[in-house]
Amino acid sequence: MLDLEAHARAVALNRSRPEALGVVHLIWAPLGPEPVRAFLRSYRAHRPGIAHELAIVLNGAPGEAPEASSHGAGALTRKDLAAELQGIEHRLIVLEQPVLDLAAYGLAARMLSHPRLCFLNSYSVILADDWLATLARALDHPHTGLVGASASWESQSRWIRGRARYWPYQLIRLRGARRDYPRFPNPHIRTTGFMIERAVAIAMNLDAARDKRATYLLESGRRSITRQILERDLRAVVTGRDGRVYGVKDWAASRTYRSGEQENLLVADRRTEDWANASPRLRRRLSRDAWGEHYVGAGGVELADAGGIDAEGV
Repeated sequence: MLDLEAHARAVALNRSRPEALGVVHLIWAPLGPEPVRAFLRSYRAHRPGIAHELAIVLNGAPGEAPEASSHGAGALTRKDLAAELQGIEHRLIVLEQPVLDLAAYGLAARMLSHPRLCFLNSYSVILADDWLATLARALDHPHTGLVGASASWESQSRWIRGRARYWPYQLIRLRGARRDYPRFPNPHIRTTGFMIERAVAIAMNLDAARDKRATYLLESGRRSITRQILERDLRAVVTGRDGRVYGVKDWAASRTYRSGEQENLLVADRRTEDWANASPRLRRRLSRDAWGEHYVGAGGVELADAGGIDAEGV
């Protein structure tokens, strides 16, 4: 009981201090200004519900060439970004050498001092008020080590029928994939939007993920971020606009990622947008990739229960 009371007191104190929570938004400069503008529009439109510091991480920015224009096509420069960020309180971190997303998160974690960090990628768009407070409350729960805005059971080791022209490629890579990735179901928090303690993120050496293979393995491989959390006897959970905390076995019914109409989603990204804009047939296929037959269909029809998934997701 005393431990829980001490935890509650620490939580209450941290929620009032901006320096206790950092929001790390990664900007991949070659994408140009549009993803930045989409994120900033959503950041301005939806109150976070909790004190924090916004840290903008500029990754892959070119030199300040005279011909660079904030109105033209091409990579975002530091000058362009400064113009977009006018009026928004933030800390800017510029990575001199371009790296992939998880490595950028790891480098940012080492540069910042906030005990708790929320990471958002270049395509993140906030969808609801109190989005940050909702994520923070979920992480406040005792024995919780990782909170995601979305998650999946998908595995790269699974044969996905898809189009026939891709079958030879799948056959070539399947043996290696089954060595590197757990079989379906392979629960993992999607790293496009998640919250974690800074010390835990640093311990995972995210900045060592310097190529795509290492990045994919950290997201959903046998030593994924999620599995490392579970190995610490901590929970990996999803939360949504309803404020509920969903354990691994309930992710498919959370209506966040490729489930229901994704109406419970706090933070959208490129994959959730692709699903939202897909045909009903493609939606069903993508939902089965993520959840097998356990997802909630349109109209709230639950296609199967998740009784075969244990609480730890392993």
